[in-house]
Amino acid sequence: MKLAFAIASTLILMLGATVARGELVQDGNLTVSFDGGISPRALPRTGEAPVAVKVDSSFQANDGSDPPPQLREIAIGINRKGRMFNRGLPTCRIRAIQPSTTAAARRICGGAIVGSGHVSVRVSLANQPPFTFKGPLLVFNAKPSGGKRRLLAQVYGRKPPSAFVLVFKIVKQAGTFGTVIRTTLPKGARKWAYVTHFDMKLRRIYTYRGKRRSYVSASCAAPPGFPSAAYPFARAKFGFTGGRQVTSTLTRSCSVR
Repeated sequence: MKLAFAIASTLILMLGATVARGELVQDGNLTVSFDGGISPRALPRTGEAPVAVKVDSSFQANDGSDPPPQLREIAIGINRKGRMFNRGLPTCRIRAIQPSTTAAARRICGGAIVGSGHVSVRVSLANQPPFTFKGPLLVFNAKPSGGKRRLLAQVYGRKPPSAFVLVFKIVKQAGTFGTVIRTTLPKGARKWAYVTHFDMKLRRIYTYRGKRRSYVSASCAAPPGFPSAAYPFARAKFGFTGGRQVTSTLTRSCSVR
C-alpha cells in the first residue's frame, strides 16, 4: 500500500511538471496557440482562495496569407472548481467606454475593472495594404443581460487611434468546464479586423459587506494524502469565417497549500 501511494505521488508530481506547456493546433493553413493557467498554484484542498486566471492565444496563417483567417468567436471553458463572484462590484455600460481611450475608460469605470490584457489585430481596409493594430485591453464587470453575467473588454490603440469593445457572456454549464466565457467579433469590425493575438488576465480583490472577496477563486482538489494534482484547466473553441472551428484543451497542476 505504501509503495502504491509513493508511485502514485511520484506520477502526479511528474505529470505536474510536464503540463505547464501551451497547446499548438494546426488546421490546414491555420495555426492556433493556446496557453494559460492560474496563479498562485498552491491552493487549499477544501474551501477556496483568491486566484488570477490567464488565457493567451495567437493565430497565424501558415501559407503567409495576409490578412490571416478571420477569428469570429472565442469560447473558453474554465474548470468547474474555479468560481467567479461579482456580488457588490460596480458595473460598467458599453456606451460609457465606447469610444474612449484606455485612460478615460479607467477613469469612468475604474471601480468595475476585473482584468486586463492585450490584443493584436491585422487591419485590412480597401485600397490600403494591411497593417497591425495593437492595444491594451481593460476588462470590466457589466450589467447582466438576459439573466447572463457579462464582461466588457475594451481595446484602444494609438496608431491609428481606434477603439472597440468585446462583450463576453458568462455561461454556467454542467460538466468539467463549468464556466464558459464567450464573445463574438462585433459586426462592424468584421469588415476590417483580423485578430492575431489575444490575452486576458482576470483578477480583482475587493470588500463586500465587510468581507474580503475575490472575483475568481479556486481550490486544489487533490485526493486525500496527495500533495498535488493535475486537472483539465480550460478548453477553448475558436470559430473562424467559413464555419471552421479549432478546439484546444489545457491541463495544469496545483499543489495543496
